Amino acid sequence: MMSVMSGATISPTLPEMTAAFPGNPSAETLVKLVLTIPGLFIALTAPFSGWVIDKFGRIKLLVFTLFLYAAAGTAGLYLNTLFEIIVSRAILGVAVGGIMTTSVALIGDLFEGVERQKLLGIQAGIMSLAGTLFITAGGALADIGWRYPFAIYGLAIMAIPFVLKYIQEPKVIKVETDDITKAQTIPKQAWVVYIVGFFGMSCFYMMPVQIPFFILSIEEVSNVAIGLSLAITMLVAGTVSFKYQSVKKHFTYNQVYGISFLIMGIGYFAISYATSYLWVFPGMLIAGAGAGLVMPNSNLCIVNLASPESRGRVLGLLTTFFFLGQFASPLLLQPLVNITSIPKAFFVLSLAMMIAAIISLIRNKRLV
Repeated sequence: MMSVMSGATISPTLPEMTAAFPGNPSAETLVKLVLTIPGLFIALTAPFSGWVIDKFGRIKLLVFTLFLYAAAGTAGLYLNTLFEIIVSRAILGVAVGGIMTTSVALIGDLFEGVERQKLLGIQAGIMSLAGTLFITAGGALADIGWRYPFAIYGLAIMAIPFVLKYIQEPKVIKVETDDITKAQTIPKQAWVVYIVGFFGMSCFYMMPVQIPFFILSIEEVSNVAIGLSLAITMLVAGTVSFKYQSVKKHFTYNQVYGISFLIMGIGYFAISYATSYLWVFPGMLIAGAGAGLVMPNSNLCIVNLASPESRGRVLGLLTTFFFLGQFASPLLLQPLVNITSIPKAFFVLSLAMMIAAIISLIRNKRLV
């Protein structure tokens, strides 16, 4: 929940936040960075977090980053400039990198086989359902004032007592000296997953970044309505994530990626032809269904590829590529929007994802 909250909570308030800084000619671009700057700092610091948890254990870093998350996340309630807010969001990214890397590593440590596969699907499902809840809450609070959604980040404090009471530090497995270097090596196949994760996140984040502006360009609606459209997309993604284990039983990792990108591509194609708020919904729902398979598929593949001794660092790099994609999304795609338009940019992305789907389905090399 903490990781998806980092962006989803304030997504519906982007237009209101832009209007709150009329004297800043770069406000629209900077406000989009408020949404995505955590992704850059998650990407920069997640490998370090992975190294820390491999060397010193999981629980201490998890508790510290939960405290940091609450402090940095709520700072938007009182900071007065976009620069200050962006700095606080960067610190939030450091916290998310630690939380996300540690939580997935703990799943890899404490569960095996089908149970691990099932739990990673549940984890991705909970993340998406949390997005549904917090986007809706963020939209409702944004209608009161654009600062109020930042208060939601304080909920991170509630997780700390549960971590301390119910999660025990996994036992360290001793490895023979001759095997240490091999155990700590990042598998070559992992780099394929990293690249796919970057591409998938860059494409997916087109929705929370551009959909609020696209909807307002075709119809005048409330922030709650914008939040609802994004929330339902998260709900669909979460529902599909819960079913990941059932899908994975019948397909390889590459086939799951191919199916994901094909469905997302169809959804973005539909969005590109939407002419009203209600017609945006079908495309978003279809795209959300495809996106729901990408994260659990990547996490399971990496957890199974990595040895226990290198799991933190290998997962840290996956987190890096996921959130580099999140951060890079508006930087890579905004020029396309500027040259063409938001709907035409969705159309171009739909073609790119369909091509990626075809490549994944044809290649279909077993990664693990």
